[in-house]
Amino acid sequence: MKKQNEEEISRVKSNSETVKHGRFDSDGFYKNLINRFFWNFLEMALPDLYADADTSGEHEFLDKEFSDVLNTGDPEILASPYFADYVIKVPMKNGDEAWLILHVEFQGKGGRKDLPTRMNHYRCLIYAHYMKEPVALVIITDKRSPREASGYSYSRYGTNVVYEYNNLVIMDLDDDYLLSNGSPIALAFYAAKSALKTKEELQKYNFLYTLAGLLAERGWSMKDKRDLLLFIERIINLKDKALKKQYWEYRQQLDREGKIVYEYFLKDIEEEVVEQRGMAKGMAKGKEEVAKNLLVRGDYSPEVISEIAGLPVERVLTLVN
Repeated sequence: MKKQNEEEISRVKSNSETVKHGRFDSDGFYKNLINRFFWNFLEMALPDLYADADTSGEHEFLDKEFSDVLNTGDPEILASPYFADYVIKVPMKNGDEAWLILHVEFQGKGGRKDLPTRMNHYRCLIYAHYMKEPVALVIITDKRSPREASGYSYSRYGTNVVYEYNNLVIMDLDDDYLLSNGSPIALAFYAAKSALKTKEELQKYNFLYTLAGLLAERGWSMKDKRDLLLFIERIINLKDKALKKQYWEYRQQLDREGKIVYEYFLKDIEEEVVEQRGMAKGMAKGKEEVAKNLLVRGDYSPEVISEIAGLPVERVLTLVN
């Protein structure tokens, strides 16, 4: 039980670290999501690899192994977009292992045009240092530019190289397929696609309301529902205060009905809650700052933040951005 609690605390802290300077770090949160629902993700994104994988085994993120192959102190090379998001070791039924390069490309937020070159660079590094021919998958978070190549090619004086890799374009995924798929990761991708469709606050509220309702009816574990709801809320990023208040009220209703218990994990992070309470007591004038920090993290409901910071729920709701 202690080990389970430690893993849950680690996961919650990892989720909280995806908010940097008040901004949502989509890259880190995608990694948490994929790690949480890895086999669901692999079945949808790479069904052939999934069919040969040993799903009774454990996948492993090889962040250190891949950073080691760069062998450079240049911070520009160590940083994205030159550094692959994730390399994952997948156990296979035949006792072997597959290495999966997984890259998330945020084209709608400054994605670079040299993606094929970078993907080839990652492959070359892995093969040169580990003699592994990796499987490669790129998740494109927005529409692909019609001028963008879907693979790498090189030709010079009779030397020809063609490197093709898997591309999953979220905006190209079929809505009916995602909603009928029955897996947590499919609903998460539907949420991501919904978030890309509009910047209008009322439409975002409608997406959020509908998705929370769909999630509430799924027969998944409370932890799975909580993790997915956290992703859905952050990826849609509703900002209008009045609409956000309406959504909080709806989520409280789902909580009372036992459909999505948002605070399910709190019993496992009691020490963190106690620490935050201590901060609030020691900073009589800083209670609102504590509440704002917790709101930015997105891990707690207004009711829990009210208890931690010692503020009325109504006051906490006024701080929601």
